Amino acid sequence: MATIVVSGSIVIPNGPQFNFNRTLNVDAYEEIDVTIAAGAADEEVNLPSSNKPVQLIAIMSDLYADELTYKINTGATVYKLNQPLLLLGEDAVTLFSSAPAKLLFSNSAAKDSKVQILIGCHATP
Repeated sequence: MATIVVSGSIVIPNGPQFNFNRTLNVDAYEEIDVTIAAGAADEEVNLPSSNKPVQLIAIMSDLYADELTYKINTGATVYKLNQPLLLLGEDAVTLFSSAPAKLLFSNSAAKDSKVQILIGCHATP
């Protein structure tokens, strides 16, 4: 079993501050590092087996822009990766997809983008 600690804060200058610290116990995790070349279209990134209950999906990049997009599985909806994506807990992950198996990235920016994906899951359904 692995432990993933997720913490963060949201600060509004001259306003409130929100902090969170969550510990997730998972059986397995996978980190995927890919480079999405400038001009790439629907570059497929396979995710770990989708028959496992996923507890965490995080997608980060060195380029957050409207030109860097992704689709989930074979869906037609295009999402912009213009901010980091973090989903915690089985219910939250279903907002992403009930069975995330792959992502299809496109990059119409003028430079390559390094994308990191972190997935934490249980080994048994």
